[in-house]
Amino acid sequence: MKTIKQSMSSTISVPNNFQTNYKYWDKMDINVKIHRTYEGLTPDSLFAMALRINKKRQFLFVSKLIAKHLAVHPSLALGTGTLLASLLMESAGDSAHPQTKEIARMIESQKPSSKLMRKALEYRIALSEKTLFLGMAETATGLGHAVFQHFKQADYIHTTREEIKGQTPSFVFQEEHSHATDHKVYAPAGMLEKAETIVLVDDEISTGNTLINLIGALDDQYPGKEYKCLSILDWRNDSQKKTMAQMAESRGIHVEVLALMAGEFELIHSESPEEESLDFLSGTSTVLLNRKAEGKALPYSSQTQQRYLTYTGRFGLDSSTHAEIGSWAQAAVKTVESGAKPLVIGIGENMYLPLRFALELDGAPLVQTATRSPIYASDSEGYPIKEKAKFSLPDAEGIDHFLYNVNRLDVDKIYLLAESVIDEKSWQPLLAYLEKKAPVEWISMTAAERSAQAE
Repeated sequence: MKTIKQSMSSTISVPNNFQTNYKYWDKMDINVKIHRTYEGLTPDSLFAMALRINKKRQFLFVSKLIAKHLAVHPSLALGTGTLLASLLMESAGDSAHPQTKEIARMIESQKPSSKLMRKALEYRIALSEKTLFLGMAETATGLGHAVFQHFKQADYIHTTREEIKGQTPSFVFQEEHSHATDHKVYAPAGMLEKAETIVLVDDEISTGNTLINLIGALDDQYPGKEYKCLSILDWRNDSQKKTMAQMAESRGIHVEVLALMAGEFELIHSESPEEESLDFLSGTSTVLLNRKAEGKALPYSSQTQQRYLTYTGRFGLDSSTHAEIGSWAQAAVKTVESGAKPLVIGIGENMYLPLRFALELDGAPLVQTATRSPIYASDSEGYPIKEKAKFSLPDAEGIDHFLYNVNRLDVDKIYLLAESVIDEKSWQPLLAYLEKKAPVEWISMTAAERSAQAE
């Protein structure tokens, strides 16, 4: 009978007795303990704490690495995926990625290096088993890609919150504490069936319930797989680890958990804060749409007719196609004017392509992705989320989107990467907001029509 295995490679994991308390006003009081960490990394380089506008869970570990709620250099986000990929390589009996020590130093020092990351991206191996990588929407879609980028002869797909017209998901599962609970997977025929190992990638494991739900949904339909779970943070306590172990034992499956940092937290008190009503962005801009980087759209569309690009991985992606993303990014960058301090903005689940686009830019690029997650903003000293903007887009299907701290960034150029643009008018409020900060390049990544080949 196979059971769960908790592991962090002994060659790069060290004990840690870090303890601290995060307390914001009378709304949140949390004690955090770190037990083990990737060698060279400290909590301050990985996360900050914030309050979330969510009755189910009122606090949030805000990642300083994944380019979601906070803007980061692309090499930090991509390098985080490299460290997780290296954990997987060692778990599979292979050598560690050769640049791990340099990347860990880069992350800890917050001194990014595009040159180091481009070199690190060249290292790719093939695993002995047929492997499928699965990234978790919305925060870990890019992180899943950033792990997958180091493996040959494998496949990648990410969960999605979106409803695809005329398509039935391969499976659906729940994330109870999220602001949007339903995850769907639209896998091509045979992808899940042929996989021997499924690697689940998330930025944080808090209780383990989401992983249990996901593994259960997969095992019900595609039994007999081995599972490896990769995450930046693993906060499960002993009881929660035992629950996952019992699930693995009852199903007769092998589940291994690998994380850059493991510990636990004690929630003393938290409540969802009240904040002043935030108006939606408004206004119009003078920005013209750049369609020079467009690629063929897949034969799928959302309920609002939005199109999708192969490279995002929402409908499955193999290693050979994934390897084309570097060339796509280089070509896309040639279609825009450069800036010395550029900011690249992605939308929702489209996180990895903005990272690769930004890595090809000159200067000191930053990347940030709009999110559905509503976080409390306060200009208080030490609090990470200072200000936010709220807007709506047609592909969001009535769900609000947010951008945080944009006005606090030192940038001289903004690139807004849109996976699909059908109704240009609906983008005007966001463009007008960004245009007040710096000159904007608005880039469409898919043609408005479906791929003729796909028809």
